[in-house]
Amino acid sequence: MIRIAILEDDPADLLQLKQCLRRYEQEQQEHFSIDSFSHPSTFLDQFKSNYDLVFLDIQLPMVNGMEVARQLRASDDVFTLIFITNLEQYAVEGYSVDALDFVVKPINYCRFSSMLRKALRKISRQQEKEFVLQSSGNLVRLRLSQIYYVEIRDHLLIYHTELGNFTAWGKMAEVEQQMAEHDFARCSTSLLVNLHHVSSLSGNDVVVAGTKLPVSQRRRKSFYACVTSYLCKT
Repeated sequence: MIRIAILEDDPADLLQLKQCLRRYEQEQQEHFSIDSFSHPSTFLDQFKSNYDLVFLDIQLPMVNGMEVARQLRASDDVFTLIFITNLEQYAVEGYSVDALDFVVKPINYCRFSSMLRKALRKISRQQEKEFVLQSSGNLVRLRLSQIYYVEIRDHLLIYHTELGNFTAWGKMAEVEQQMAEHDFARCSTSLLVNLHHVSSLSGNDVVVAGTKLPVSQRRRKSFYACVTSYLCKT
């Protein structure tokens, strides 16, 4: 299921967009979950980090849609963004917030379906490399590349990431199994490292995203082998 959020203050434009989505859903046997909002403040307050696709009107009351996009990107850079506008000149500015495309009002379904197909392909690629965890009662969605390393402390998993640290209940062995094919390796019993972020390795220390971590004697040989294998294929 593809999770979609729409911020559009014009009821007629919102209806047309929903109709286009439902038509595509039926024609292509897709399944969409759609939440719609008419006011920027409500949208920002209720925005969920697990949306796959966001349609964002540029001309909004009180605030420009581009500013809303910047606020969203500050907290979540995973979702696919498409602008809704009747002013094509905003398309160039959209690149600054990593917008995939823009929908021009009134919507031409032929162009819309082509653009949506491109968006769904991008989402599919992203989902293959994402990791979802439950932290402090909230679902957190991360790209694997955003995770620096995972630490277990007092039976609690701590994910050290580009977006900060997140804690979750779980077993290190299960996380290691999930991430084994994505270039993660244990440097000690309590640390699972993303090899992509390793900047140096010397003796019993490895530097991951600027943080020095210990390499245990027991894991040293296998961890060095994993690092060497990763460097050879990159």
